[in-house]
Amino acid sequence: MNSRSIDTDFPTFPLGAVRSTLPASPTTPPQPVTTCVRVAYPSRVNAMALDSSKIVPNGDGTYLAGELLVACDLPRHVEVSIVDDGPAVQTTSDCAHPVLARHAALLIRTVLGVHERLRVRATAPDLPAHIGLGSSSGQIAAVAAAVNEIYGRPIPARRLVRFLARNHGEEIDEDLHHLLPVQCLGGSAAAGLIPGAVQVIAGAQVPLLQAPLPDGMHIVLGMPHEPLNWDARASLAAEARHFDGFITTGRTHGPEIAYRLLHDAWPALIDGDLRPLGHLLFDYRFRMGSIANCAFSHPDLLITAAKLEHIFSDLLADVLTLSSVGPTFCAVTRTPGPCEQAFADAGLRTLRCRPANSGYSLHNGAQS
Repeated sequence: MNSRSIDTDFPTFPLGAVRSTLPASPTTPPQPVTTCVRVAYPSRVNAMALDSSKIVPNGDGTYLAGELLVACDLPRHVEVSIVDDGPAVQTTSDCAHPVLARHAALLIRTVLGVHERLRVRATAPDLPAHIGLGSSSGQIAAVAAAVNEIYGRPIPARRLVRFLARNHGEEIDEDLHHLLPVQCLGGSAAAGLIPGAVQVIAGAQVPLLQAPLPDGMHIVLGMPHEPLNWDARASLAAEARHFDGFITTGRTHGPEIAYRLLHDAWPALIDGDLRPLGHLLFDYRFRMGSIANCAFSHPDLLITAAKLEHIFSDLLADVLTLSSVGPTFCAVTRTPGPCEQAFADAGLRTLRCRPANSGYSLHNGAQS
């Protein structure tokens, strides 16, 4: 599996290209129900892949690993307006990730068969790219949701999750017209489109289970002060060199993960007890080889992980996990202060937020 080529197995594609169609697309182009929409769209922590052996692309270019996510109130703000002239999709001069914003708007415009010109402005959390928090997929999902709102939400939320995951791409340095087809399991889209701070996305990008986190819970993130600065191609190439480890972990532990999730962790979560879910996530990351597989994301990841284990074992947090392939760690806790101190003691930058239980929100008026 290490022989996979980024150029042949992950070929770039044109901005706005629909590579996987939307099932049951509207037969008649919908009419706009408004001329301007503003949304605040949450971020996500990818706490666990359900079967990491399936992070390699399926025969049709989809990814069937599944995901357990935690939605975070770290919003990106998107405004989409209908305008009279200019390109079909245009971005403001201060738009964050304008290439991704254009891609998302073009995708929805194409599948709906609409012709209004759209202007997009987006602001994102002040965080680096490629730290495991879904900045690219979150940007695409937020813009797509806003365009869908312009037309009265003709695409149902669950279909939109799958469509966006299967048409995901990430920016390539110095290329404004093509994207790289990086893995996408659907978590960033589901975090805003489907209510519930804790969610399970099935292998075919199907939102399967959702539950709120109780009041009083905090999310504490810990990330390197100087994360690796690489583009999507370099990041994907590094991950591809470690696909064998992901496959081994998934094949070895996938059945246990599924059983414990469905018969232990999720029933307890529904009753308000996060600790069994915390044990599953801790074992997956720290005992089943997940963090070792992800060590390419930062040279100090394994050393840092060893410094952080006590956060869970000393009961400072109900959940301690890595997000995606890292290098950001996440604690879900009622006592954020000690967790922040533990992250800082391990040399990490900390960020505190609340769970996002309600999906994305709509706001009136133009951004200032």
